[in-house]
Amino acid sequence: MTYDVKREEVTQEQWDEMRDIAKRNVCSQCGAELQVHTNPEKGTLEIGCLNRDHHGFIERATYMQEFRRGTEIHPAIRDNIERKMILPGGQPVEVALAMIQTRFPRADMDEPSAALFLWDCVRLDLDPLLGEIFPATFKTKDKNNVEHKVVQPIISEDGWLSLAARSCAEDWAGPPRTMRLEEYLQTQDAYKEKTHTEVKEIAKEIKGDLCNDTEAYVWVAIGHRKDQDDTITYGWYKKSEQGVVAKGLPGNQARVRAIKRWVREVFPEAKANMKEMTATWMERAKDVQEVQQIIEAEYRVVIEPEPGAPATGIVMAGPPVEGNSIDQTWLDETLKEIKWSTDTAKTWVAAQFGVAADGKLNDVLSRLTREQAEQFVAHIQEKATQNQASLL
Repeated sequence: MTYDVKREEVTQEQWDEMRDIAKRNVCSQCGAELQVHTNPEKGTLEIGCLNRDHHGFIERATYMQEFRRGTEIHPAIRDNIERKMILPGGQPVEVALAMIQTRFPRADMDEPSAALFLWDCVRLDLDPLLGEIFPATFKTKDKNNVEHKVVQPIISEDGWLSLAARSCAEDWAGPPRTMRLEEYLQTQDAYKEKTHTEVKEIAKEIKGDLCNDTEAYVWVAIGHRKDQDDTITYGWYKKSEQGVVAKGLPGNQARVRAIKRWVREVFPEAKANMKEMTATWMERAKDVQEVQQIIEAEYRVVIEPEPGAPATGIVMAGPPVEGNSIDQTWLDETLKEIKWSTDTAKTWVAAQFGVAADGKLNDVLSRLTREQAEQFVAHIQEKATQNQASLL
């Protein structure tokens, strides 16, 4: 992973983030320790495996993570972990509430708020003392000017991975490997011959399409469940979010979101369990704008679209698809209209459908099934419609 700044220009925030990544992860290909080192060719600092042909990180699993994900560990270690847990219901309610209020003093929860948070933990089978879920408290006033506290639970990276591992134990094949978008592009055959500057420009186009922010932090998570192919998901942190969510280490926040999105897409069982909870939280938030922003940012993949609203992946109005062939004239004109280069289109198709990105765009599209081609057409048509609406 490269930070595109000169070594002497690295900020304290970037340095802290690199150290945090090295502490929590190892090389996804050989398991070696990650090192912060200088790339003399680019004049930048990098973090990663010293073998430059290796790409991506995978989390360094702790005994607690292995235990919560169903791995057999030594009984003494297991007993030590269980003594630190609130769940599954081993503590009297009043003791559990006191432990939560002591563990999260900054959340400033009164007893009713702490009880509501504890109930959410029980329903999700996530333990706050193990760092799987934590509370964020917001204060609001009603029409009578009476202050109320709204607690929004935030599921951590560990929590999401534990949800997936426990709900789908037979299909769990470990956490995904992660890398920055720029590094991921450099692993693809279609971009290996391109310069670092060209890859950065392509990454900007993709970022603009993903979240309408070409300067956003974007990470990629790649992994699979047993007997299935890899699924690739993106996570991002936009500049506009600074000061609202995760004030520190924005790149790490993007990495965590990529992992959370990967869990929701690869393990729909975990996503299904979250739908009811997310709806409950939205109702609980009501008019508290800050809470709604957090819910949208953290659980956007879970939230169902409004009735009648178009959803990505649903075939919309567009040119007919013969077999898996898309009308070339329509495609060229539409890509130009939405300001997508062929490289951006190839990368989106490869990431979305898991096909190789090498060759020309038509070569990549020829690897799609009819259904996948229709989904691609729907996505392009939807972006064109949004573009026309913005012009009007």
